[in-house]
Amino acid sequence: MSKYVVKLSGKDLQMIKDCHSKNPTIMKAIKEAKKVED
Repeated sequence: MSKYVVKLSGKDLQMIKDCHSKNPTIMKAIKEAKKVED
């Protein structure tokens, strides 16, 4: 499986959660996302 890394701000992350809450694949990816400090 390929692995993709995306950098999002907290605001972007919240927008994705709000807009894609009906998409289980995206929500699973968000739950598994790890917060990395700059």
